[in-house]
Amino acid sequence: MVADVKSTIKVEPTEPEQEDEVEQLRYEIASYPADYTLSVMFEKWEAGQIVIPDVQRSFVWTKTQASRLIESFLLGLPVPGIFLYRETPSQKLLVVDGHQRLGSIAFFKKGVFKDDRVFRLENVDNRWNGKAYKDLSEADRIRLDDSILRATIIQQLNPDDNSSIYSMFERLNAGGTKLNPMEIRKSLFMDEAFPFIDHLNRNQNWRTLLGRPRIDPRLKDTELVLRVLALARKWKDYERPMKQFLTDYMKTLKGDKGKDRRMADEAFFVRACQVAVDHLPDRPFHVRTRLNLAALDAGLATIGSLNGDQASNLKKRFKQLQERKDYEEAIRFNTSDRKVVLERFQIAKKVLTS
Repeated sequence: MVADVKSTIKVEPTEPEQEDEVEQLRYEIASYPADYTLSVMFEKWEAGQIVIPDVQRSFVWTKTQASRLIESFLLGLPVPGIFLYRETPSQKLLVVDGHQRLGSIAFFKKGVFKDDRVFRLENVDNRWNGKAYKDLSEADRIRLDDSILRATIIQQLNPDDNSSIYSMFERLNAGGTKLNPMEIRKSLFMDEAFPFIDHLNRNQNWRTLLGRPRIDPRLKDTELVLRVLALARKWKDYERPMKQFLTDYMKTLKGDKGKDRRMADEAFFVRACQVAVDHLPDRPFHVRTRLNLAALDAGLATIGSLNGDQASNLKKRFKQLQERKDYEEAIRFNTSDRKVVLERFQIAKKVLTS
C-alpha cells in the first residue's frame, strides 16, 4: 500500500481556466436560524449529533483564545454565529463554519483542554481567571449554560443533488487555509463516492504515471482520478466550469445507485493505468518535466477504451499523437474550454484507436 505522507504534485501550467469566477448558486437549499443554548449545543456535541467533517482543519485555537470566547459569553458580549449543514437522511449537523468555537465550548464544559490539561480560564477578567467550569459560581454556570450561540442551519431540498450545498460550503469556508474543491467533495461524499476515488488513487500503476509515490495531502491527485473518470465517460457532454462538471460526476458514484458505475469505473481505470505503464515510456503525460492535466485526461481516458490489438501498438501511435501541433495546442491553451476539451479528445481517439 502506498504510504500516506505529505507530497505536492507539480502540474504543467495551462491557460487560466477562470475557475474562480463567481458562479450563480442553484437555490435548491433552505436555511433557517436556530438559537441553541450552550447547554443544548454541548449535549448535541456529546451525543454525536454535531459532526466535524474529516475535511475540516483540526482544533488550532490556543487556550487563551478559547478562554476569551468563554469570557465573551459570561460578559454577555455578541459572539459570531456558526453554520451547520443538516445531513439527510441521518439529520446530523455537519459543521461548515464554527469548529473552533464549538470545540472551545465543549472543552470548557468537560473541563479538559485538547492536550488533556485541565481547562482553566486564562488572560480573562479577574472574576473568572484561573477557574475551570466546575469552579464557577452557580450563577455563572447558569449564565454560561443559558447563553445563546446562533446557528444557521442549511439543508438541501433535493437530497439527491449536492450542487447548492457544495457552493455554500465553499463560500463559507473562507477563514484560515481555504478548502479546495476536492476537500469540499470529500466532506460531502464521505459515503461510498470519496472512499472509492481515494482507493483508486492508491493504485501503484497510477502512482507510477503521476511520478509521485506519495499521496498529496491536499487531494490534488485524488481529484485527477475523478477528472480522468468523468471525462472518460462524459467528455462529449462536458460543460464549464470543470469544477462543477467533476462534482456532478461524483454524485453519480454515490450509494447503491452508483454501485454499478463504481465497479465499471474501477475496471476501466485499473486497465487504463496498466496498459499505459506497460506500453508507454516513463512519465508519458509530463510536458517539460511537469504533469500536464490535459494530456493526462485525454490520453489515459482514451487508453482505457483500447482493445488488445490497439494497446499492443500504443507506443508508436502515442508518439504520433505527441507530435501533432493541434494536439499540443489543445493540451496547453484554454484547456477547460468546451471546444478545446472536445478537440483534444477527438484527436486522441482518432490517433490512438485508428
